[in-house]
Amino acid sequence: MAAIDAGRLAAVTGSLRDLVRGLGVADFRAAMTAEFGLIPRALRQTLPHLLTAKGDEDASILKVALENARVDPYGLALEMGDEQYTWAGLDEATSRVAHVLSSVGVRPGDVVALMAQNSPLYLGIVLGANRLGATCALINSHLEGHPLSHAIRASGARVVITERPFAAAVQARDDLADLVSLHLTYGDGELDQRLRDAPGRRFERVPMRASDDYVYIYTSGTTGLPKPCRISHGRAVAGGAAFGPLFFGFDSGDKLYNVLPLYHSNALLLGTGACMVTRTPMAMRTTFSAKAFWTDAVRYRATAMIYIGELCRYLVNTPPCEAEKANTIRVALGNGLRADVWGPFQSRFGIENIREFYGATEAPGILVNLTNRVGSVGRVPMRRAGPIRVVRYDIDSDTHVRDSSGSCVECGPDEVGEMLIKLEDEPRTAASEFRGYTDPAATEKKLVRDVFEKGDRFYRSGDLMRYDALDYFYFVDRIGDTYRWKGENVSTAEVADVLAATPGVREITVCGIHIPGAEGQAGLAAVVAEGDLDPADLWRVAQELPSYAQPRFIRVIDAMSTTATFKIQKANLRKEGVDPVAQAGRVFLRTEEGYTPLTPALWADVQEGRARL
Repeated sequence: MAAIDAGRLAAVTGSLRDLVRGLGVADFRAAMTAEFGLIPRALRQTLPHLLTAKGDEDASILKVALENARVDPYGLALEMGDEQYTWAGLDEATSRVAHVLSSVGVRPGDVVALMAQNSPLYLGIVLGANRLGATCALINSHLEGHPLSHAIRASGARVVITERPFAAAVQARDDLADLVSLHLTYGDGELDQRLRDAPGRRFERVPMRASDDYVYIYTSGTTGLPKPCRISHGRAVAGGAAFGPLFFGFDSGDKLYNVLPLYHSNALLLGTGACMVTRTPMAMRTTFSAKAFWTDAVRYRATAMIYIGELCRYLVNTPPCEAEKANTIRVALGNGLRADVWGPFQSRFGIENIREFYGATEAPGILVNLTNRVGSVGRVPMRRAGPIRVVRYDIDSDTHVRDSSGSCVECGPDEVGEMLIKLEDEPRTAASEFRGYTDPAATEKKLVRDVFEKGDRFYRSGDLMRYDALDYFYFVDRIGDTYRWKGENVSTAEVADVLAATPGVREITVCGIHIPGAEGQAGLAAVVAEGDLDPADLWRVAQELPSYAQPRFIRVIDAMSTTATFKIQKANLRKEGVDPVAQAGRVFLRTEEGYTPLTPALWADVQEGRARL
């Protein structure tokens, strides 16, 4: 033990020495003030939840919400438009949902698939399922066709609940007939009537262990179709306990405006969880509207917002309005805010604090930027003593670089590599656990072993990162076959599998490419055709995909460039891009009407932001 303590002490001392050497006095004070200033709140409001949100303890967001109803029954919990839930009203709504689900045969441990847009009832259904010991699989409302079937089938849900606009997409899937035994709809549907007829008596909550599943949230991961990530009750409580008191800094009088879809981890785990734990009201909108955003924010008297980077860009690009001058938002928290948008967004809308963070739905850790350092996803105090590492990664060979002893090689400041997070055999809190997916093989793919010592295990972020001399981290890019577009992770394998059904397509591969001024990466599908390829056929098949996953560009090429082991060299496609003058072969651009030839003039419009992608 003495040797271990000495090693950790040396690491801490080294980190402090590097920090003082790299920081000026003012920056040192700012970083220390921000980080150490959280300690009193952490001890008072966060730590008690972390201590109970683990193992076999009875801990859940539902339990937190019901306690809110007990101590503040008439306090506002949720609102959207003219609809409001008090904490007591949320208690009642979850009780009615639990009665209905129990009456149709849902039992503790079962999974219920939910496909809908934001509303107070959405959360009533999620927590109502928890009330009887069931788990909700939160289906992306943009899914259709085979990806939709896969998402429901992967969850194992036999009961599906949809909001009326999405019912037809589920009903059209004959390949779910052997799995789904009951499909309920709401918004003038059968579920509405069942809720009205549900018993008024209180449905006694089934105690849930912190280690039990709260929800399934889907991620594309690095390959394949969307995978359900298992989110425990303890993890949800821990996330809310960290983000509410510490990173949002919620106090009496605060209100969160949340326009992100509730099937997204930012919206549900961080935004909603933070509000539940701190008893802060949350205002919602069905879907994001840049035009209505500030009018709503002023109407609701919101003091906080949660974002993805693309949302902030949309707001900056809207014409000025009177409402934006009257907004009272003091803190914006989210991820993906690019450095070129950060300054204009913060200064134009007068937001005092930007809390950019880095994390993934299933990741065993997060980074948070507490000091408004533009472009950074967070700082890691005492980096060398913690679980986060950045190791060298060879993109061409798609492997980690290892030294003569077989260990991974850690990156130095400003060197780009993959970020890894060390996994504990017995996680000290739910926030540091990695539960993986419902598919064990998919879970194993997120692990790398024997990184620095024989037998150690690290979680693979799948992201290239760098850190500077001050231990601020910066996102660089995604590794492999997933890219991010319109705030969504897009699996290149999923897109290629769907488009491969197009008549005349012999080979196809998909990658993401950077476009000037655009967030994330736009999809590029490279196609080797049998004879002439009709772009109308590609457009027709592409409708099977969510709009964000439909490739923005199509390139028709003569042959795929491959390695000696027949692996397609996507790096070459990314490097070549889609410039219609520089590239051989036909190039097409996705428009609202279909795929149209990309001319030099149209390409100029894309690069200068006049053509909408």
